Order: sequence, then C-alpha cells, then structure tokens
Amino acid sequence: MSRRPAPARLPRGPVIAIARAYGRVLGAVLSVGRRCGAGRLGGAPAATAGTLVAVHLAAVTMWFGPPGIGAALGAGLATSVIVRCRVRHRGLTEAERRTAEEVFGTAPWLDDVVLTDLAGRGGRAFTLPAVDGRILCSLGSAFDAALGEGAGAYPAPGQLLIHELVHAWQITTARSAGEFLADALADQARYELGEDVYGLRDARDTHHAPRRRDVERQATIVDRWFGGQSSPTRLPRDPDSPAIPVIDQLRGLGRRC
Repeated sequence: MSRRPAPARLPRGPVIAIARAYGRVLGAVLSVGRRCGAGRLGGAPAATAGTLVAVHLAAVTMWFGPPGIGAALGAGLATSVIVRCRVRHRGLTEAERRTAEEVFGTAPWLDDVVLTDLAGRGGRAFTLPAVDGRILCSLGSAFDAALGEGAGAYPAPGQLLIHELVHAWQITTARSAGEFLADALADQARYELGEDVYGLRDARDTHHAPRRRDVERQATIVDRWFGGQSSPTRLPRDPDSPAIPVIDQLRGLGRRC
C-alpha cells in the first residue's frame, strides 16, 4: 500500500469513529453471510463482492418493499457473475508459501489465503476476510509475480506479499471479522486525514509489539524486517533484529496484544 499521507481537512474523531463502526457492520454482514451460505455464490472474491453489493443496495432499496429487496439480490448475483469472470484469483504457490513460512512458521491458515488481482484506490493492495471464511489478499499488479522485483515502499522481492499476509494473520487472530475491519478502516481513515499510519514513530516501535489496533504499523514492522530495512546490518530476516519480538508474536512464541 502507498504510504503517502494526504492533508487533513475533516474532524478526526467523528470520521475515525464512523470508519470503525462501518468496519464492524461489514464484519457482521460477512459473518451472517457465511452462516447463510453466501459462499456458494462462487469463488471467494465473487461471493464476497456479491454479498457486499447486495447488502449495501438493500439498505436503500428495502424501503420499496419486496421489489427493492429483489433488485438488491439481483444486483448481488450479477456482481458475483462479473467478478467470477473478470477477477483472477489463486492460492499461494509452493514458493510463496515457503517464503511466508520464513516469517510465520508453519501456519495452517495459509491454506485459506486467496490472492487476487484486484486493487484498491490508487492501485493499492488490500486484504479482507471473505464471506466463505477464507482471506482475500488483493495484490493488484503484483498478482502474477508476488515474489518478483519489489518497488516503491516495498523494495525487496516478496515484501508486499508479506505485508498483506500480516493482515491475513491479524484476521485469523482477531475476535471477529468486524474487529479486524474496524481497526483496519480506522487506520485508513487516519491515513486519509494525513496521519502516517505506516511509519514507525521511534525505535521503540521495532522493539515492542504494537497495539492490536495499529494494523498497518504492525505490518510495516514485519515487512521491513523481511526486507532488511529495519536491521542495523541491513540483513533481510535478521535473527538479531530488534523486530524479533514482533516476529515471535506472529509465530505464536510471544505475547499477543
């Protein structure tokens, strides 16, 4: 994800609170959709997109009664078909999994990771829970070469993938999808308001595990350790790096926040 903050113009408190509340609502929608079998609409990207479109439209069209609800459901089904035809997705390759295991250890949840070629605003990668219980890591243009040459804020090969997989780990360890989405959207609201949510404030950030709510800062600590940017020796995956407490947390060897 890009780390270029925009100037703040809106009141911070209400905007962040709204983003957090919206994240909890989205999490509830995905949880209910999973229980209702929405995952049968297609692959994880198609089913998730169709569910979210249907629910968002239903919030408006429900006032028109059954025809409005039917229209929302129809739009959700159409979205699912379009996404199934146009969005590419796959699991981790053997090489990608081996790379991930260098960071996370032997992690069964890696089986649930689905990579897609979707991208957010400005081509940014993003990760979110899917309606079928899996996890969508959308890499945009890096989809075909997740271990290829790095660029921008992620200069090392595979660094962007590791950043997004940290978010996948956060999803698996959160109490609910809504908890993760609330924290993630609050972070993105802060980013849009001008805060550098990806930056490390001082040396203590790499010595101690960050708060659970600091989803982007935690992912940045890990991807910089992976790429060697946080090591005094510039050594990728430095076992003596000050970021090791955070890495141990990912591997289940340290205290979770």
